[in-house]
Parts: sequence; structure tokens; C-alpha cells
Amino acid sequence: MDKDKVTQNKKLSTTKRPFKSPKRFRLSFVNENTFNEVWTIKMSQTKVVVSIIAIVGAVACVMATLIAFTPIRTLLPGYLKTSQRQENIVNSMMVDSLKMRVDINNAYLQNITDILTDNVVVEEVVIPNDSAVSAIPVDSIMGASPAELQFIQQFEDDERYNLSVLSPLVAEGMLFYAPVSGATVEEQLMDGSMALSLIVSSLSPVSAVYAGTVVDVYYDAMKGNVVIIQHSNDFLSKYIGVGETMCQVGAKVVAGQRIGMISRNPDSRFVFELWHKGTALQPLDYIAF
Repeated sequence: MDKDKVTQNKKLSTTKRPFKSPKRFRLSFVNENTFNEVWTIKMSQTKVVVSIIAIVGAVACVMATLIAFTPIRTLLPGYLKTSQRQENIVNSMMVDSLKMRVDINNAYLQNITDILTDNVVVEEVVIPNDSAVSAIPVDSIMGASPAELQFIQQFEDDERYNLSVLSPLVAEGMLFYAPVSGATVEEQLMDGSMALSLIVSSLSPVSAVYAGTVVDVYYDAMKGNVVIIQHSNDFLSKYIGVGETMCQVGAKVVAGQRIGMISRNPDSRFVFELWHKGTALQPLDYIAF
């Protein structure tokens, strides 16, 4: 019996597994002056992992909320809409124009200040002697004849009310976009309409050159679809040869907005016209193609 008990005790001692306690972590805040624990956090390994995941998730939620509901989202590349990006470009160009105008005004005021304070540097004026004056041909210092004066007066009277002369003044401050990108000027029609024929690849988008209202959309058997847009300051743009239109009569458009697309036919022809108060203008003078 004793031998059996000894054998049984040995078996129990050999089969008995050592006790392992779970890993636990502790975060303590100690007062360096008194070396006393001010605050202690005890957590197991599982709680540490869960806490880290919760903190990372909370930070991700906060960042997503900031990006979704605050203007920070506009800093992300590709987030802005096409209209917003075009508006930013227009605003930046307007700021550049304003800066240039401010520089001109500052230079003008500086010139006035120099004149009033007598700080103007006067260049030396060379007065020719009698020999130099005598060397000038007599014809070059003769006055204009009555016929020349009459011609000058007639020319000034004709150009005084010419709208083509006033159009650049009205267009100052207006930024016209190109109706198509990557176009090549084929020819400038000389039939009085000042229409501009362009070579454009098929399926290229057609955009409005400036903000305005679509006043007419129709189909021409010889020219294709035609779109006419009325702009501010009595400007009017005409797009001839649009394969597929994307606007209706009465629709409001902004500068650079897509209004149509060139057809798939490689032989298609796109013609653009720009008018001001019924007078045809040279598009190359107002738009960079």
C-alpha cells in the first residue's frame, strides 16, 4: 500500500503543470519629490490591445469628420469641382490684374510726388546748331496740305463711332476662354463675318468662352449644330459645327462650361464667331488659341 501511494504521488508530481499568471501591465505616475504614486492604471494584455485600437479608431473618426465637414477638404488634390477650380483660376488672374493696376497707380503717384518735391531728374537737352537745322530737308518741316487735313478729319469722323474701335475698351477686364482646346487655326474667312475656322480632333469638348445665357440652339444641314450665347457688355459668341449639344435655350452657363462636343467625323469643321453689338470681331484679338 505504501509503495502504491508513493508511486501515485510521483505520477501526480510529474503530470502537474506549472501555474502561469496572465501578463499584466501597469502605468504609474510618480511624484519625483516624494516618490509616491499619484495615479496608477493596471491593464491586461488584451485591454492594452483594445485600448490602442480604440484610440486609433477615435483619431481616424476625428480626422474623417474634419475632412468631411470643414474647409480642410478643399486642400485634398482632386476634391474641388471643375466649376470651383475654374473660379479659383479666374480669381487668381483677377488678383494678378489688380496687383498690376495697383503697381501702375503707385508708379503714377510716385511720379506726382517727385514732381511736387522737385526730385525729377531732367535729362540733358541737346539744342542743334544752325548748321544742323539747315541740313534738314525743307519738305520734312512743311505743314500738312489742305487735302491731307481734309483726309485726317474724314478719317477721325469715320472712326469716332466705329464699334470695332470701342470693343477692346468694353472687353477690358473680361477673360475669354478658348472654345476648344488644342485647336489649330485653319483659316480666317474673309467674307465679312470674321469667322474663325479651327482644326479640332474628334470628340473634343466645346466650352463657353464666357458666362452668359444660351439664346439659340439649332441644326443647320450644311454646318451642323449651332449654339449662340449672349454675354455681358453686349458680346455674343457663336459655335458652328457642334456634333452633340449639351445645353438648352435659356440655360445659364459659366466661363469654360462644356456646352457640346465635336462629332466623331474626322472631316468635321468647327467655326467660331465673336460679335459685339452686331459687329463681327476678330476672335484672335480676344482669345488665345
